[in-house]
Amino acid sequence: MKTSKSFEVPSFATNPKSFLKLRYLLGYMMEVAFQQAKQVEKEEWFEKYAWVVYSWDVEIIEPIKSFDKIDVTTHAIDMNKFYAYRNFSIEKSGKICAKAYCLFLLIDIKRMRPVKIPKEIGEAYGKEKSIYDGRDISFEENFTENKKIQIRKADLDKNLHVNNAAYMDLIFDIMDIEDQEVEYFKIIYKNEIRNKDFVIGESKENIKESDFRLKSKDGRIYTYGKMIKRDV
Repeated sequence: MKTSKSFEVPSFATNPKSFLKLRYLLGYMMEVAFQQAKQVEKEEWFEKYAWVVYSWDVEIIEPIKSFDKIDVTTHAIDMNKFYAYRNFSIEKSGKICAKAYCLFLLIDIKRMRPVKIPKEIGEAYGKEKSIYDGRDISFEENFTENKKIQIRKADLDKNLHVNNAAYMDLIFDIMDIEDQEVEYFKIIYKNEIRNKDFVIGESKENIKESDFRLKSKDGRIYTYGKMIKRDV
């Protein structure tokens, strides 16, 4: 099944040049995913399980600006063992301006560990044809820049770890790139950031591509990924 929701982008969700911040782009997509979960999942499932994002693969065809009216749609592609594969599309004026391929894990709330997705949950969501399968890319391992980044209370969610969307603000603190310049990005969440006052941000930037990584002082990797600039 497909679920859609319409939004008008407020100015507070945009950067100084009035383009939608990537953290809010992720936020819109997550909002629609949660809306679908409420539609299809039973109450007892909510009490036992929670969905967490493992990775985003996002292609931005046209930047979104303040006061744009957008329609965000999501659907499940497949569920296999621990993983749920999901698509998102964002339309503006009847045309797709962004699309995403997202990988979720199902977590047992009491144990706080991934579990195999029960058959009844997979059947409740159903399957739709994929509209975007992401890109096959490689990641940088040797970084040239690093920076200590403070974790703010505003970055934390109700579980007291850094919200997935808030990672984007941390990443932009170490990169010389603006939201509207990003044509594509991929981010993989390896470990949650919890009970930390700061993290170490690493980056390596080329003309077209920029790689990033967030890690702890002792080397534990929290997240890594890549951004690609659009041709201008």
